[in-house]
Amino acid sequence: MAQEYQAQARPLAIPLVKLRDSMKQTVSGLLRKLFENADDALFAMADKAGSNGDQALFFDAMRELRLQKKHIATAVVKGVIQSFNELGHYREELSRNGVHATELEELSVIQNDELEMKVAVEGMVNRTRSSCSQSLEDLRERCEYLMSPMTLKADQTPASPEILSECFAEGVAELEIGIRARLVVLKLFEKYVLSAMVQAYTDANNILMQQGVLPEIKKYRAQRARPVVKSASSEDIWSSKGQTVSDADIPTLSLRGDAPFSAGQSQGGLEDIRELLHAGDAAALTDEPPMLSNVFYSQNDLVSTLTRFQGDLPVVLKGQDSGQPIDFRRLLDKGLAGNGCTASYTEMDSDIINLVSMLFEFILGDRQLQPTMKVLIGRLQIPILKVAIMDRTFFNKGGHPARKLLNEIASAAIGWNEPEAGKADRLRAEIERVVDAVVEDFDEDMGLFEELLHSFKTFMDVERRRSQLVEQRTKDSEQGKAASEQAKLRVQTVLNEALADAHAPESAVELLRDGWSKVMIIHHLKGGEESKQWLDACRLVNELLWTFSPSEQGMSPEVVRESLLERIPKVIEGLDAGLQDVAYDEFRRKELLHQIEAEHVKILQDLQVSIEAQQAKRAEQESIDALARETADLEAEFNCQMQNTIEQNDEAVVEEIPAQSAAQCTPDESVPSEETVEEIVLVAVDPEPDSVAEIDENDPFVRQVDHFTVGCWFEFNTEERKERCKLAAIIKATGKYIFVNRSGIKVAEKTRMGLAVELRRGSLQILNDGLLFDRALESIITNLRGKQNQA
Repeated sequence: MAQEYQAQARPLAIPLVKLRDSMKQTVSGLLRKLFENADDALFAMADKAGSNGDQALFFDAMRELRLQKKHIATAVVKGVIQSFNELGHYREELSRNGVHATELEELSVIQNDELEMKVAVEGMVNRTRSSCSQSLEDLRERCEYLMSPMTLKADQTPASPEILSECFAEGVAELEIGIRARLVVLKLFEKYVLSAMVQAYTDANNILMQQGVLPEIKKYRAQRARPVVKSASSEDIWSSKGQTVSDADIPTLSLRGDAPFSAGQSQGGLEDIRELLHAGDAAALTDEPPMLSNVFYSQNDLVSTLTRFQGDLPVVLKGQDSGQPIDFRRLLDKGLAGNGCTASYTEMDSDIINLVSMLFEFILGDRQLQPTMKVLIGRLQIPILKVAIMDRTFFNKGGHPARKLLNEIASAAIGWNEPEAGKADRLRAEIERVVDAVVEDFDEDMGLFEELLHSFKTFMDVERRRSQLVEQRTKDSEQGKAASEQAKLRVQTVLNEALADAHAPESAVELLRDGWSKVMIIHHLKGGEESKQWLDACRLVNELLWTFSPSEQGMSPEVVRESLLERIPKVIEGLDAGLQDVAYDEFRRKELLHQIEAEHVKILQDLQVSIEAQQAKRAEQESIDALARETADLEAEFNCQMQNTIEQNDEAVVEEIPAQSAAQCTPDESVPSEETVEEIVLVAVDPEPDSVAEIDENDPFVRQVDHFTVGCWFEFNTEERKERCKLAAIIKATGKYIFVNRSGIKVAEKTRMGLAVELRRGSLQILNDGLLFDRALESIITNLRGKQNQA
């Protein structure tokens, strides 16, 4: 089992790391292009479909692909990364799980849909391989060369067509669509991704050649074809330990009598850092002493001395805070001098001691960790130095269990907050248990770190699942609250617009504000603004307000009254049913409806009076018209007589008819001014602080907030305490940023501008949740390179 672990955890060569990153970007870009074009392609197919069923099939595929595209893309990119990280073993693992089994006897149990998918995938792979067979073969051989003596099969080539196709097919298999639609999606994958990978494989070979990996691969193949004579001495060396290796694994022997150490394992990260440490002193870059006459401390001397101090950290630090870096050189000098040793350190051991010292200087000075957690991690300094001395792959192998355990502890601790006094703290207790186990039990057995890593990850998985459940409930609650606020704002706007020019009694306004608004909010939440229920609710508002001012141009009072008599019962019935559905207070509902009915009765009575007055006016007008007709003859005779009289008189008789001046109308002081309806307010908007209003959209702090992503950790520094929390959700509808603690419980709700203000004040800090060991190593390399450039 240990041999299998070591084989699978073998560090990746630097050129392959660079190629992995490049291939990851390439595949991500191609997948993005696929999903951007998938909608148009599927829509075009749906448009050309010959039946409604076929059309629905393509629309379903379009919808499902939109929902699952992130999951599918993640699966494919993850497969690409794993094909590099687990080079030579990734495909074997899939085969053991039965993913690649192609035996004829198993075909009988494969369902028809699965068989069609399998055939489609194999067809895509074969077509792609036929287009770039030479590039794939060159890439496979270059990977073999870098990871020698590893042997790769054709389908084990990193990011091979088999890996890409099957990862994508597994993602597509989870789509809730029929086999026809799945095959269409696979065809789109071949068109937009696999066809472009032909050039990607050529580019991959160019990347490796630029880094000196088999630039003349034909000559390399010719040399490999020649017979190779094995070294008998190498076999003799390893036969005593029961191991068999190839020529490429012949170790460099140590002059100290320690266990042989593979030269291939020491290459990479550690050697690169040693070069920077010595800044051009190439002669110092060796694990062996330069002069055989000198005496050097053996590995056993160093490890046994560290073990004596391992469980007595307070004595080591002499009363200092255990979160401080240990002076390893002084500690070892003291312990080794007590043994009567007068030797010195080899360059390799000296470099490792210096490197581990620098690592913990960074780790214990890192502000991402709370002081309490620094104290706990600080207790691991001596065990980690022992690991580094005993196992030189510690610096090269990202999957080393000691490194992973340190990273897991730091990752878990980033969201930890100091609990209140007397309150249980499961995370701190678990970290203390792990640290105590390392300090007390670690001697030379590396398997202890694997056991502790497994148990700690199991604990964190349980904690993570628990917090995810709480966090999801928090997010759902906040999204529901945001949707409710949006619905309230919309209802508030609709009611205020309807009441703007209306003349409604207070009873109607109260009913709309306190009761009917709830009905409208529920319909808005359930169906949105396009639903029939929402439109009916809005229509009923307008119907109700019309019943209080029913005058319409061109309509007589009789028609208006008849329309009211027809509409009022329906309006009251609709209001009553809606208010009962939302369980509005029964007593208040009946009282308000009774008051509204009383207003309607008054309006109908006023209309009846108006109708009767108009009828009386018409009757009076008819009588006047009849009287005018009866007196028409008398008026004509009278006029004739008057004319005769005027002609007989010499002097004209002028009748002066005084003009009556038009009466000046004065405004009636007793008439009340036009009624104003107070706006309905359903959602109170909190005013932003003045400091928030002062920030411009182009402010760098605002742009920094725009780059916040869900899942990142932050620290809020208030007057009371420092609180670490994670950004759990960004509610786009309200612009709210929701923060939760490590347990998934909501601790803060901020706006975009509010966060920008806190960034400017320095009360908000962004935490780097990257792997602690890797960040420390990167910082050391950066500092050493900076010193080298200055020199």
